[in-house]
Parts: sequence; C-alpha cells; structure tokens
Amino acid sequence: MGATVMSTAAVYEALYWIAIVSMSVVLVLANVGILAIGFQFWRKHRRVLGTACWLFSVFCFYLISIMINKTFL
Repeated sequence: MGATVMSTAAVYEALYWIAIVSMSVVLVLANVGILAIGFQFWRKHRRVLGTACWLFSVFCFYLISIMINKTFL
C-alpha cells in the first residue's frame, strides 16, 4: 500500500496552477502580437493607431504583472 492517492483538493489545486500559467502565457503572447501590430501601423504612417496599440499593450502588460505578483509572489 505504498501508493499515494491525491485528494480532490490537490487535483483542483494542480489544475488551477496549470490554468493560471497557461492563461498568463496566452495573455503575454496576445499582447506581444498587439505590440507588433502597433509597430506595423507606425511604419505604415498610421501613427495614432500605432500609438494606441502601444498604449493598450503597455497597460495590459501592467495588468498581467499585477496578476502574476498577486498569484505567484
């Protein structure tokens, strides 16, 4: 009987951490995409739209950093 049995709470905790890490990675990748689109707009002389993409992306990175600090640290 040396086998360890995970309780339901332990399984949910593991799934929670997997979901949080996955969500953080997806949010960061989406914001990198928005930032890249902003650079593309800036290059095509759509300065206002490019700046708006940059500001939105920076604000989202700030919110993601708050989420990571509250969750992991």
